[in-house]
Amino acid sequence: MTALFAGLTTLDVLHRLDHVPDPGLKVTSTDFTMAAGGPATNAAVTYAALVAATRASSADAATRAPSADEAEANSPAPFPSGEAPTLLTALGEGPVSAFLAADLASAGVRVLDATAPTPLDHPSALGERGAAPASSLREPAVSSIIEHPSGRMVASTNARLDADPGRVAAELPERVGVVLIDGHNPALAQAALTLGVPEVDGEDPFALLEARPPHLRVLDGGSWKDWLTPLLGLVDVAVVSEDFAPPLLARADGEQVAGFLRGFGITRVVRTRGERPVQYWWDGTSGEVPVREVPDASTMGAGDAFHGAFAWALERAGASDPERLIRFASAVAGVSVSSFGTRQWLASPALAELVRG
Repeated sequence: MTALFAGLTTLDVLHRLDHVPDPGLKVTSTDFTMAAGGPATNAAVTYAALVAATRASSADAATRAPSADEAEANSPAPFPSGEAPTLLTALGEGPVSAFLAADLASAGVRVLDATAPTPLDHPSALGERGAAPASSLREPAVSSIIEHPSGRMVASTNARLDADPGRVAAELPERVGVVLIDGHNPALAQAALTLGVPEVDGEDPFALLEARPPHLRVLDGGSWKDWLTPLLGLVDVAVVSEDFAPPLLARADGEQVAGFLRGFGITRVVRTRGERPVQYWWDGTSGEVPVREVPDASTMGAGDAFHGAFAWALERAGASDPERLIRFASAVAGVSVSSFGTRQWLASPALAELVRG
């Protein structure tokens, strides 16, 4: 089984400082990294890392003698490895896009680039030598991040590419275990959320909402987007942050957010709150799950890692035990903040321990 992630891909340029920067001075970073980023992208990278960790763990278990406890338990690993995830996104074109594609391939993510064509793709719109002007290149978003002891500073171009998922519809996986959207492109979200949905009667306005695919559909709700409203009825599980504030709920608490989403038929809501306990409202039950504090945490991409790990565990363990899903996702996010950037932690041996259950 595999998963489909749909949403934003950016170029993340990260610098780390050992002091709070003076805005009037040039400073030298103590660490630096550059990688593909974006909520759905980082979640897909996390999912791919867990697939790799599970395979490595299974291979290790096959080559060593079982311990006495393992022999007595005589039970298989609770999490099968699965296949590499698919990322439905818009990469654009040019050298930055080529770098992003190579980076994601090395991370084990299969990319479907749904960048929409523009009039400049037509030969008549090109210059005399058949090349588009440099200003017309459809380059991806870029985020520049400076992390320092008091927090971090972020400057981003945000989403800037139009997407046409119809261009890659034939390449979408036929069967997935879970779908996750990050809310940064309505066309990509619509295509992902309707994957595997049976054909419905176009005259019935509720038919699409009632038709269900065989897999679960997850919303990564980092913040509210106005165009989300017509798509919420297609979501089964919402994993949101404290910044997710729907209309008229600008200072909403978790109970209000869960109630708002329940009005769209979403009865499974998880709300992350940084270092504070994760809240959940799940099929009529509710509760909180503590989060382990990580000293000197580098929190860039921590929420994305949580979402990727949550989707990975949801696909394998099902939706019957939300606290187990949250504990696992929180543990993976804890590993992600233990090192600088969004790539170093992917090779951590702690992941192999976590996927063993």
